[in-house]
Amino acid sequence: MEPAEPLEVLEEVFPESRRSIRVLSLFLSNPHESFTRYMVEKLTAVNKAGEILERLTSLGILRLVDENPRAYRLNTDNVLVKKLLRLLEQL
Repeated sequence: MEPAEPLEVLEEVFPESRRSIRVLSLFLSNPHESFTRYMVEKLTAVNKAGEILERLTSLGILRLVDENPRAYRLNTDNVLVKKLLRLLEQL
């Protein structure tokens, strides 16, 4: 049995948060890339990701980098984001 990716394990531990974890995982895996809602939904297989993107933005985890179309990027200045990136490096 192969070891699971750390964020896949979180999906299993917190199944009610699976959609949010998938979206967050995309941004943590690509910290310098921007994604539109459409791209996030396509790459994560999460329908209606808009509310997740807005919640992560209001928490300061993501930042809006373009308005038309709305594009989001990981906020690498956020303390929590820095800690999550460090944690993922160690796993």
